[in-house]
Amino acid sequence: MPRRLKKRIRATGVTLEEPVIDYLDELADREERNRSYFINRIVREHAEQNGTPLPSAAEEPEAARVVNG
Repeated sequence: MPRRLKKRIRATGVTLEEPVIDYLDELADREERNRSYFINRIVREHAEQNGTPLPSAAEEPEAARVVNG
């Protein structure tokens, strides 16, 4: 039976400029998502463009992965 992966997420607080919040709210309304989704997406895209791709929140850390075979 496949093992269920635990999402690795943590709540945090940030202070954003009002135009940034307005932009995030517009995106969220238009695509029926929440601000957190877009903040995560934007940070992930930035990290990848700068050579540091981030693992998915649903992925297990490297040390916890079991190699099959």
